[in-house]
Parts: sequence; C-alpha cells; structure tokens
Amino acid sequence: MQKKNIGTKCFGWVASIGLLLASQFAFASHNLAQTATVFLKSEPGNWVGDTLGGVATTFTHGMDGLFYGNTNFNGGVSIYFDGGSGWNWFLFDFAAPKYDPITNTVDNHPLKAGVLYNNVQRYPFNLDTRPGMDISNRHGNSRLSGWFKVLDVAYGNNGDITRFAADFTQFGESDNSTGPALHGSLRFNSNIAINPVPEPETYMMFGLGLATLALVRRKRAKFH
Repeated sequence: MQKKNIGTKCFGWVASIGLLLASQFAFASHNLAQTATVFLKSEPGNWVGDTLGGVATTFTHGMDGLFYGNTNFNGGVSIYFDGGSGWNWFLFDFAAPKYDPITNTVDNHPLKAGVLYNNVQRYPFNLDTRPGMDISNRHGNSRLSGWFKVLDVAYGNNGDITRFAADFTQFGESDNSTGPALHGSLRFNSNIAINPVPEPETYMMFGLGLATLALVRRKRAKFH
C-alpha cells in the first residue's frame, strides 16, 4: 500500500496542477485528436490510479471526453484527456533521455517507435541519462519509476505530434519499480489496437524471439 504524507501529497498535487495549466495553454488552439483511446488499470493503493475507483477504465475520444496531443519541451510527447468535468482529466507525458552516448551530447530527442524506455524518472525532472514519464490527474507523484514502450509515433513538419501509441507501467512514490502500479495503453490517431499491457520482460522476450527467428532464416538461406 502506497503511503503518502501530507507534504508529499501537496507537492505532487501542486506540481500536477502546474503541468496541467501549462499543457492546457499549449493544447488550447490545436492538436485535437481525430481518434484516441486510453485503457487504464490500477493496482490497489496506487495514488494516481485510485481515482479510477478500482475499476479498469477505457476513455474514448468523442464519447468520454476529448484528447489533445503535443510535443513537450524535451522533444517527447504529451497527451491530455479532458473528461469535461472539473476533476475528470489525465495528463500523459513521455520523453526520451536527453543524453546521447554516441555523440556524447545533451539535447532534446524525439521518441522512437519500437523502443522500450525503461528505468524512467518523473518528467520533467528526469536526469539527462534517463527517460521521463508522468501520468497524473488530480493526484500526482513527487517521484516515480517504471517503463513505457513506444509502438507508434509520428511528428508533423512543424514538430507537432500527429500519431502516437504507447503502453506503460508507472510505480508512484517508488524509485525501483516496486509497489502498486498503474498500467496503461494509450493510442492517439493510431490504428494499433489497445491491448492488455505486458511487463517489460514480455517485450524483451518477444524481441529476442524475432531476432532468433531472423538468425535461423539467415542460416537456412546459406544452405539453399
């Protein structure tokens, strides 16, 4: 069970409200989704997920509210869901590490499809070497951990986000991916279906399986 003292609750809540106001200002004039859906499932005791009332929940654009998408100032993606009532909203932030070990430089980097971003820290306070993520609503975390997998992403000529799909797991008030988690599957103008959210090990095993299959096919080709 996640235990949060009053100071931590207030800090996370105030920070979430600040990010929400900034996001609403950025999303107000453009980037309304054409289609969008998010599936959320919370383990008991997750601070952000507790607002779902213990029920796996799906929000769909045009039916349950409106989704807006934009790039954030780290070159990543921010998706905002507005459920139409004062407290019925979610903000989803994702960002790649700013540090590039190949060039040994620090800069904003767009997210890449097919990449599993593990060992996240709370966006936008993540270290340059760590990916950032923050799923918040009227509840917010002062620190968090977890992972997200980008399945689909596309940026417009002006840098706006035009398409995005990701699965994620967020552990609130934890630095080592332990404790009650919030699992999610988010789609913004993407035709990739919502699916049950697997753990990172599942993605890794799937990738290993594809690599092994490709190696076997190459070996077979040499003998034909």
